[in-house]
Amino acid sequence: MKRFALVALVAALLFSVVSSASATELKVRGNIDVYGMWSANLYDYDSDNADGDNYTTNQRMRAYFDYVANENLKAVLGLEIDNDWGDGSAADWGTDGKGNIEVKHAYLDFTFPDTTVNVQAGLQYVALPSVFGNPVFDDDAAAITVSAAINDMFGVSVGYSRGTDGSTSFTGSGADNDDKDMAFIAAPITMDGFSVAPYFAYAWVGKNTDNTSDSIIIDEDEIVIKPASEGNLVDDLDIWVLGFNAELTMFDPLTFAADVIYGEGDTDDYETKGWYGALAASYKFDMLTATLFTTYFSGADEDADEDNYLPTLAEGWGLTPYVGGVRAFSTSWDTFSGIDADMNLASWVVGLKLAKIQFIDKLSHDLTVAYVMGTNDEDALNSKDEGYAFDEEDSAWEVYLVNKYMIYENLAAINELGFFAPDFDDDREDDSSYFATVGFQYKF
Repeated sequence: MKRFALVALVAALLFSVVSSASATELKVRGNIDVYGMWSANLYDYDSDNADGDNYTTNQRMRAYFDYVANENLKAVLGLEIDNDWGDGSAADWGTDGKGNIEVKHAYLDFTFPDTTVNVQAGLQYVALPSVFGNPVFDDDAAAITVSAAINDMFGVSVGYSRGTDGSTSFTGSGADNDDKDMAFIAAPITMDGFSVAPYFAYAWVGKNTDNTSDSIIIDEDEIVIKPASEGNLVDDLDIWVLGFNAELTMFDPLTFAADVIYGEGDTDDYETKGWYGALAASYKFDMLTATLFTTYFSGADEDADEDNYLPTLAEGWGLTPYVGGVRAFSTSWDTFSGIDADMNLASWVVGLKLAKIQFIDKLSHDLTVAYVMGTNDEDALNSKDEGYAFDEEDSAWEVYLVNKYMIYENLAAINELGFFAPDFDDDREDDSSYFATVGFQYKF
């Protein structure tokens, strides 16, 4: 009898463990892209200078695992695997390389009982409101964000993120290295046919902070804020940014979207004050959606102690493959432009996008035509006493076409065709750049 009772107890414990484990539901989502790319003059715009390679095959897989306890509680793990075929042991014959899996997201997501207060804590995607990706902060980050709906019209979101920890030691090691942090608050307002999301962000960068990400820079020797291509954040800096994003849909199928951002960055020896604006007007026809858009970044001026750059921390802005780095395929590249730092942060762009053009079932086309000019003063000098790669006398045209055929509901065959024609005012080579891709994209 005692033996039977013991067996029954063990069985009950095992059953309770199984029941507890089954209470958590696992959901998987993600995508995988595999494609080949042909190109010419992709970065140097010089036909006389042979490219290192004109063909490459790339793939990227992202998988997100949602561990769902209930509608108010889950944990999320996101993994990413990038491969250039033949580059390294992870994508050569054998494909047995190590260290190729990246942790993209790892965060807790829950809502307090009987409230609308949602908390996300951990490695997550954080973005300030925007039309074409936010140029101040739009990236994966270690952060905590809290959002709540006050009522049907008003909401509020606050967040804090650490970009650099100068020292993780409590023993005095690294005591001379400070941290880089950012906090923000956004207050979205939604009405019938109109919405606006004002926000404020503040960042503080301590002494001797080492940062290699794309952001406003303080040159180590001259303490001058410059674009991301010129160095690292290495000294005391305060940055604040005020902006808003707005959408007008009351005239649907004619809709409008806009961004306005103003920001300042200050040190004891230097300051920058800059702004960014974006406007897009879209009209949805039966066979396509047409969007006319324009963006503007203020740029560098002649003053050695002050600039007109908008301070950026982790910019995610982009319009096309060359201007910002937006493509149909997810890739390991940001932008194809060899002048991307100046072009992204100091430019004026106007363009037209015709999206979802469809004449044949399952086959669609997106066409974008854009014209870009620099906004850096032609007499402005960077920290190396050199002129900027893209100033107000430089311009470029870009044409980008995407053809997509849906093989299955979640599987697409994609072809990209890109053309970029720079026009430099100096004696630099400005031959046109081309690229074409063919590949597959599966979303699950």
